Amino acid sequence: MMTRSFALAFCIFSAVLLASAQDSAPAQKAASIAGTVVQEPGSRPLKKVLVQVIAEDQKQGGNYTASTDADGHFHIENVVPGRYRIFLEKAGFDGVNARGLQSDVNVVAVQAGQSLDDLLLRMLPTAIISGRVTDEDGDPMSGVRVVAQRKKPGKTGKEGAAAGSTNDLGEYRLSGLFPGQYWIVAMPPPDFRDYERQEKSPRGENSSDGQPDTHYLTTYYPGTYDDMQAATVTLKAGDEMPINFALLPARTYRVRGMVTGATSGQKPAVELVAKAGDSIHADNDVGPDGQFELRGIGPGSYVLRASAGADSQLLTARQEISVVAADVEGVRLGVQPSFTISGHLRIENGKGNLAQYAANLRQAELPEDPGFFISPEFFGANAPVDRSGNFEWKNVNPGNYIVQVYGGDGQSTFLKSVTLSGRDITTGFTAAGPATLELAVSTSGGMIEGVVVEKAKDVDNDYPVANATVVAVPEEKFRKLLDHFGVGSTDQHGRFTIPAA
Repeated sequence: MMTRSFALAFCIFSAVLLASAQDSAPAQKAASIAGTVVQEPGSRPLKKVLVQVIAEDQKQGGNYTASTDADGHFHIENVVPGRYRIFLEKAGFDGVNARGLQSDVNVVAVQAGQSLDDLLLRMLPTAIISGRVTDEDGDPMSGVRVVAQRKKPGKTGKEGAAAGSTNDLGEYRLSGLFPGQYWIVAMPPPDFRDYERQEKSPRGENSSDGQPDTHYLTTYYPGTYDDMQAATVTLKAGDEMPINFALLPARTYRVRGMVTGATSGQKPAVELVAKAGDSIHADNDVGPDGQFELRGIGPGSYVLRASAGADSQLLTARQEISVVAADVEGVRLGVQPSFTISGHLRIENGKGNLAQYAANLRQAELPEDPGFFISPEFFGANAPVDRSGNFEWKNVNPGNYIVQVYGGDGQSTFLKSVTLSGRDITTGFTAAGPATLELAVSTSGGMIEGVVVEKAKDVDNDYPVANATVVAVPEEKFRKLLDHFGVGSTDQHGRFTIPAA
């Protein structure tokens, strides 16, 4: 009995000692992120900046927000260890890196118990373009869409940077423009005269009274209808530049033709899109005999599309045309039935939820610049994958296509192969009718890790380069497949990671 009592007393005493030791042991210090946001040039503290800290791995890290004080400081406590992306938001400013280049994100790595308190983040005042749009009499034009475009980094195409519409005084204002070169475009609203039903004009005449058509057309600064002759404007940080437009009526033409191949119940529609992407015209009321007429067309190159039927059986046709200095007559669009492409997706190691994936089918040849009127074709068609791995795309038109896959864990998942009748078509294929594809997804993707450093002049040490973008470029045959490119960003130590594609 005494032996049991002694043993019980010893256990209690040991537990008390252990608890006392745990209480006296110093608690692990929580990680924190702090820093200063400054305005460049001049490195002046910038207050009321919204600082958003987002974990790259949402399964492990957290999300945090803070706002800078009058001295430009911010501080975030109790940060879970991991890699984070820091986003800065303040009206009239954009983030930049140490070299003054636009940078929407800063990447930092946080260790357990680390106090990361010396971050220096930079922002640059953005520019503004404002002005007035008038007609040939100097009267204000309302509802004119004005767009600022800039060159895509490393590419020949353009991308929209800001857009707005004129008010009743003809005034517009485009803000938040990062310093650089821009093209400015004024796009007048649709002319509803083009959609009025008219008696058929005598062949060769442009209107019922025989007078030529004139319309306001999309106009590029300083006053041209040709995007290739447009001039750029150069903006500096904090600029407010006035750009005015005087739109003049211009000679326009008509495109007439016939849609064939549709039955009486398959009412066709016709659409004309400029290759420059700056105008679109449609005739949704094609005559019972299939005849159509599109009005108000300026000189240029276009893609003419026709569709008929319903989603269950869509008929389509496509033809390229050019409008030079006369009406385009006698166009014939023979619509053909679309078809279904089905497929099966498998995961290479047999593990994973197939229903978390979606297969994407997009055209292989797409313009680098989609223009102002982005066609659904630009993004392709997504088909959800069911639990058995089956999927299908309906209403596919003949053409050249590329297959991509979305979903998975987002890190180690990649599309390993696409086959058609045993033939590898990963880099693209021609579809002319129904087909069945086999897709193989791997979840064993690797990782590229490295460090970016800058060689210091006359010093043996190298300096880590923070906030740099690193791109892994695939071999040439895969360079039309965006999902085969890998992108990573360096943290404050110059380290980066890129998931394998």
